[in-house]
Amino acid sequence: MKRALCLFATAVIAACSAGETSAPTLPHTPVEVFPGQAPPTPFTRAYGLTESPDGSVRVFAREQNDLTNLYELRRQPDGSWSEPQELDFPRRNKLTNPSFSFADGMLYYASDVDILERGQRDANIWRVALTEEGWGTPEHLPASINTGADELNPAMDRAGRLYFTSNGYDSIGGHDIFEAALDAETGEWQVTAMPDGINSAKAEAHLAVTPNGNRLFFYSHRNPKLGVVDIWTIARGEDGQWGKPENLGAPVNTPGIDFGPGMSGDGQILFFSRDGVLMEVALDSALEGVGTLEPDS
Repeated sequence: MKRALCLFATAVIAACSAGETSAPTLPHTPVEVFPGQAPPTPFTRAYGLTESPDGSVRVFAREQNDLTNLYELRRQPDGSWSEPQELDFPRRNKLTNPSFSFADGMLYYASDVDILERGQRDANIWRVALTEEGWGTPEHLPASINTGADELNPAMDRAGRLYFTSNGYDSIGGHDIFEAALDAETGEWQVTAMPDGINSAKAEAHLAVTPNGNRLFFYSHRNPKLGVVDIWTIARGEDGQWGKPENLGAPVNTPGIDFGPGMSGDGQILFFSRDGVLMEVALDSALEGVGTLEPDS
């Protein structure tokens, strides 16, 4: 009898250990992040879900008519997520485009709050540290990034390369993608334009980057597309050069409005918004439709 109990206890411990170490199941078709919620209106859409590198915090943007707010969720001890709570960062009307950095773990975002010492009333990129107590003090990036134009949509890879959009810097469209690297000696950002063919006469927006910086996601109205607006991707080759943008295709893009990509902290899940509803899908599955749409003649 004692031997049988020992065998039973050993089996239970083994089963528990297996459950603790087993990897979570990744969604191979897009599923709602918050299932069962009432659908948003065109004035209450959510987008830009991002997750901290350690997987403990998520942040997303949600419109409320002319206002846009940021909301956070905290992972609970049982693995579930808390209810969304509004973040109180400086702004006039808009807090938007949240993205956790894979380099420093800080939350980068855009705000239209006045930067009084510069006399700026446009949109600028800010960042704030995630602390044990909650959040640190938000700080705007220097003038080597934030110009007199609108700078939005930050995303930073593990190497510290910052990607963002601007309608300044001699942009060719409504908003173009730019890449920046921080000069450690001067503390200034060196901004460079993306290669020809990446930006278009239409606006590019809502950036997300993989942790290794080898793939960038954004939304665009350009063709070919499946819906009103689609999510596109660019891959960086082994030579370090960016390729040409490609439409993600299905299962991510649909005849609706697919936008607002974001990344999980481990880089295995792509978040995005479908008609204002937050969705998630395994990154490998999201990439299965790349190249399936033929370019327009």
